[in-house]
Amino acid sequence: MLRRKKGVIMRGKIFWRTAALALALSLALLWSAGCGTPPKVPPSGFLSNYQALTPDPDVDGLYWWENKGVNWQDYHALLIDEVQVRIAPQARERLEPGEAKQMAARLRSMVVKALAGNFPLAKRPAPGVLRLRAALVHLKPVRPAVNVVSSAVLMVPLDVGEAAVEAQFTDSVSKRVQGELVISNQGSIAQLTKVWTRWDQVEEAFAQWAVLLRRAMMQGRPAPSE
Repeated sequence: MLRRKKGVIMRGKIFWRTAALALALSLALLWSAGCGTPPKVPPSGFLSNYQALTPDPDVDGLYWWENKGVNWQDYHALLIDEVQVRIAPQARERLEPGEAKQMAARLRSMVVKALAGNFPLAKRPAPGVLRLRAALVHLKPVRPAVNVVSSAVLMVPLDVGEAAVEAQFTDSVSKRVQGELVISNQGSIAQLTKVWTRWDQVEEAFAQWAVLLRRAMMQGRPAPSE
Protein backbone atom coordinates (compact mmCIF):
# COMPACT_ATOMS: atom_id res chain seq x y z
CA MET A 1 0.00 0.00 0.00
CA LEU A 2 2.80 2.43 0.90
CA ARG A 3 4.62 1.69 -2.37
CA ARG A 4 1.40 2.32 -4.31
CA LYS A 5 0.93 5.70 -2.62
CA LYS A 6 4.54 6.64 -3.32
CA GLY A 7 4.04 5.68 -6.97
CA VAL A 8 0.93 7.82 -7.26
CA ILE A 9 2.71 10.77 -5.64
CA MET A 10 5.71 10.35 -7.95
CA ARG A 11 3.52 10.21 -11.06
CA GLY A 12 1.69 13.32 -9.83
CA LYS A 13 4.97 15.18 -9.39
CA ILE A 14 6.12 14.17 -12.87
CA PHE A 15 2.80 15.28 -14.37
CA TRP A 16 2.86 18.69 -12.73
CA ARG A 17 6.54 19.17 -13.49
CA THR A 18 5.88 18.38 -17.15
CA ALA A 19 2.85 20.68 -17.19
CA ALA A 20 4.87 23.49 -15.61
CA LEU A 21 7.65 23.00 -18.17
CA ALA A 22 5.15 23.10 -21.04
CA LEU A 23 3.58 26.25 -19.61
CA ALA A 24 6.99 27.88 -19.20
CA LEU A 25 7.86 27.00 -22.80
CA SER A 26 4.56 28.39 -24.04
CA LEU A 27 5.03 31.65 -22.14
CA ALA A 28 8.59 31.95 -23.48
CA LEU A 29 7.36 31.46 -27.04
CA LEU A 30 4.57 33.98 -26.50
CA TRP A 31 6.98 36.55 -25.05
CA SER A 32 9.64 36.09 -27.72
CA ALA A 33 7.07 36.47 -30.53
CA GLY A 34 5.07 39.25 -28.92
CA CYS A 35 6.16 41.57 -31.70
CA GLY A 36 6.71 39.99 -35.08
CA THR A 37 9.98 40.65 -36.90
CA PRO A 38 9.34 42.15 -40.35
CA PRO A 39 10.40 39.68 -43.05
CA LYS A 40 13.39 40.43 -45.27
CA VAL A 41 12.13 40.38 -48.84
CA PRO A 42 14.50 40.55 -51.86
CA PRO A 43 13.97 43.57 -54.16
CA SER A 44 11.38 42.85 -56.84
CA GLY A 45 12.70 45.36 -59.38
CA PHE A 46 9.62 47.56 -59.03
CA LEU A 47 11.51 50.53 -57.55
CA SER A 48 14.16 52.67 -59.22
CA ASN A 49 16.71 52.99 -56.40
CA TYR A 50 16.92 50.34 -53.71
CA GLN A 51 20.38 51.49 -52.64
CA ALA A 52 18.99 54.82 -51.43
CA LEU A 53 16.50 53.22 -49.03
CA THR A 54 17.23 53.93 -45.37
CA PRO A 55 15.45 52.56 -42.29
CA ASP A 56 12.84 54.75 -40.64
CA PRO A 57 13.78 55.50 -37.01
CA ASP A 58 10.20 55.20 -35.77
CA VAL A 59 8.52 52.49 -37.86
CA ASP A 60 9.94 48.98 -37.78
CA GLY A 61 10.15 47.41 -41.22
CA LEU A 62 9.91 50.72 -43.12
CA TYR A 63 12.69 51.87 -45.48
CA TRP A 64 12.42 54.96 -47.65
CA TRP A 65 14.10 57.77 -49.52
CA GLU A 66 12.86 61.05 -50.96
CA ASN A 67 14.09 63.34 -53.72
CA LYS A 68 16.32 66.08 -52.38
CA GLY A 69 14.43 69.34 -52.29
CA VAL A 70 10.97 67.86 -52.82
CA ASN A 71 8.20 69.83 -51.15
CA TRP A 72 5.35 67.44 -50.46
CA GLN A 73 3.03 70.32 -49.65
CA ASP A 74 3.12 71.27 -53.34
CA TYR A 75 0.80 68.32 -53.91
CA HIS A 76 -2.87 68.79 -53.13
CA ALA A 77 -4.23 65.44 -54.36
CA LEU A 78 -3.16 61.81 -54.73
CA LEU A 79 -3.69 59.55 -57.73
CA ILE A 80 -3.60 55.88 -56.66
CA ASP A 81 -2.84 53.25 -59.31
CA GLU A 82 -4.03 49.66 -59.08
CA VAL A 83 -1.70 47.68 -56.83
CA GLN A 84 0.50 45.31 -58.80
CA VAL A 85 1.56 41.82 -57.70
CA ARG A 86 5.31 41.16 -57.78
CA ILE A 87 5.54 38.08 -55.56
CA ALA A 88 8.32 35.64 -56.43
CA PRO A 89 7.08 32.21 -57.66
CA GLN A 90 8.78 30.36 -54.77
CA ALA A 91 6.94 32.61 -52.29
CA ARG A 92 3.49 31.65 -53.62
CA GLU A 93 3.37 28.15 -52.13
CA ARG A 94 0.68 29.00 -49.57
CA LEU A 95 -1.43 31.03 -51.97
CA GLU A 96 -4.51 29.81 -53.77
CA PRO A 97 -5.04 30.93 -57.41
CA GLY A 98 -6.21 34.52 -57.53
CA GLU A 99 -5.57 35.26 -53.85
CA ALA A 100 -2.63 37.59 -54.47
CA LYS A 101 -4.66 39.77 -56.86
CA GLN A 102 -7.57 39.81 -54.41
CA MET A 103 -5.33 40.95 -51.57
CA ALA A 104 -3.70 43.59 -53.80
CA ALA A 105 -7.15 44.98 -54.56
CA ARG A 106 -7.98 44.80 -50.86
CA LEU A 107 -4.88 46.82 -50.00
CA ARG A 108 -5.80 49.56 -52.46
CA SER A 109 -9.39 49.74 -51.21
CA MET A 110 -8.20 50.10 -47.62
CA VAL A 111 -5.81 52.91 -48.58
CA VAL A 112 -8.57 54.72 -50.50
CA LYS A 113 -10.94 54.33 -47.55
CA ALA A 114 -8.33 55.69 -45.11
CA LEU A 115 -7.68 58.76 -47.27
CA ALA A 116 -11.29 59.50 -48.24
CA GLY A 117 -12.44 62.63 -46.49
CA ASN A 118 -8.93 63.30 -45.21
CA PHE A 119 -6.90 63.94 -48.37
CA PRO A 120 -8.22 64.62 -51.91
CA LEU A 121 -8.03 61.74 -54.36
CA ALA A 122 -7.52 62.40 -58.07
CA LYS A 123 -8.77 60.38 -61.03
CA ARG A 124 -6.23 61.55 -63.60
CA PRO A 125 -2.79 63.22 -63.80
CA ALA A 126 -2.75 66.99 -63.29
CA PRO A 127 -0.47 69.70 -61.88
CA GLY A 128 -0.22 69.34 -58.12
CA VAL A 129 -1.26 65.68 -58.20
CA LEU A 130 1.07 63.08 -56.71
CA ARG A 131 0.92 59.59 -58.18
CA LEU A 132 1.22 56.49 -56.00
CA ARG A 133 2.31 53.23 -57.61
CA ALA A 134 2.56 50.17 -55.38
CA ALA A 135 3.38 46.49 -55.67
CA LEU A 136 2.59 43.66 -53.29
CA VAL A 137 5.91 41.80 -53.12
CA HIS A 138 5.37 39.33 -50.27
CA LEU A 139 2.28 37.61 -48.92
CA LYS A 140 1.98 34.76 -46.44
CA PRO A 141 -1.37 33.83 -44.91
CA VAL A 142 -1.90 32.26 -41.51
CA ARG A 143 -2.48 28.50 -41.48
CA PRO A 144 -5.27 28.11 -38.90
CA ALA A 145 -4.93 24.31 -38.81
CA VAL A 146 -1.30 24.61 -37.74
CA ASN A 147 -2.29 26.93 -34.92
CA VAL A 148 -4.99 24.56 -33.73
CA VAL A 149 -2.42 21.76 -33.40
CA SER A 150 0.30 23.92 -31.82
CA SER A 151 -2.21 25.37 -29.36
CA ALA A 152 -3.26 21.88 -28.33
CA VAL A 153 0.33 20.72 -27.86
CA LEU A 154 2.19 23.86 -26.74
CA MET A 155 -0.77 25.99 -25.66
CA VAL A 156 0.21 28.76 -28.12
CA PRO A 157 -0.34 29.34 -31.85
CA LEU A 158 2.89 29.41 -33.88
CA ASP A 159 1.95 30.38 -37.44
CA VAL A 160 1.59 34.06 -38.36
CA GLY A 161 0.87 36.12 -41.47
CA GLU A 162 3.33 38.29 -43.38
CA ALA A 163 3.17 40.95 -46.08
CA ALA A 164 5.45 43.45 -47.80
CA VAL A 165 4.88 46.29 -50.23
CA GLU A 166 7.08 48.46 -52.42
CA ALA A 167 5.74 51.90 -53.31
CA GLN A 168 6.78 54.78 -55.54
CA PHE A 169 5.61 58.40 -55.49
CA THR A 170 5.94 60.38 -58.73
CA ASP A 171 4.86 63.73 -60.04
CA SER A 172 1.84 62.78 -62.13
CA VAL A 173 2.72 65.26 -64.90
CA SER A 174 6.53 65.19 -65.14
CA LYS A 175 6.71 61.53 -63.98
CA ARG A 176 9.71 62.44 -61.85
CA VAL A 177 10.22 60.02 -58.96
CA GLN A 178 9.89 62.00 -55.73
CA GLY A 179 10.29 59.16 -53.27
CA GLU A 180 10.14 55.41 -52.74
CA LEU A 181 9.59 53.05 -49.85
CA VAL A 182 9.51 49.43 -48.80
CA ILE A 183 7.44 48.32 -45.82
CA SER A 184 6.99 44.82 -44.40
CA ASN A 185 5.16 43.31 -41.48
CA GLN A 186 4.94 40.02 -39.64
CA GLY A 187 2.00 39.22 -37.42
CA SER A 188 2.38 38.24 -33.78
CA ILE A 189 1.22 35.10 -31.99
CA ALA A 190 0.12 37.47 -29.23
CA GLN A 191 -2.70 38.61 -31.55
CA LEU A 192 -4.83 35.75 -30.31
CA THR A 193 -7.99 36.91 -32.08
CA LYS A 194 -6.28 37.04 -35.49
CA VAL A 195 -4.40 33.73 -35.72
CA TRP A 196 -7.44 31.55 -36.48
CA THR A 197 -8.32 33.01 -39.88
CA ARG A 198 -6.29 33.12 -43.07
CA TRP A 199 -6.00 36.84 -43.75
CA ASP A 200 -6.83 38.79 -40.57
CA GLN A 201 -3.20 39.54 -39.70
CA VAL A 202 -2.33 40.63 -43.23
CA GLU A 203 -5.35 42.93 -43.37
CA GLU A 204 -4.32 44.36 -40.00
CA ALA A 205 -0.95 45.24 -41.56
CA PHE A 206 -2.71 46.83 -44.56
CA ALA A 207 -4.81 48.96 -42.18
CA GLN A 208 -1.71 50.13 -40.30
CA TRP A 209 0.04 51.06 -43.56
CA ALA A 210 -3.03 52.98 -44.74
CA VAL A 211 -3.02 55.01 -41.53
CA LEU A 212 0.70 55.76 -41.91
CA LEU A 213 0.11 57.01 -45.46
CA ARG A 214 -2.82 59.16 -44.36
CA ARG A 215 -0.75 60.78 -41.62
CA ALA A 216 2.13 61.40 -44.02
CA MET A 217 -0.12 63.00 -46.64
CA MET A 218 -1.82 65.20 -44.06
CA GLN A 219 1.37 66.60 -42.54
CA GLY A 220 1.23 70.37 -42.68
CA ARG A 221 -2.40 70.36 -43.81
CA PRO A 222 -5.41 71.40 -41.73
CA ALA A 223 -7.71 68.66 -40.51
CA PRO A 224 -10.83 68.12 -42.65
CA SER A 225 -13.04 69.69 -39.97
CA GLU A 226 -10.97 72.88 -39.83
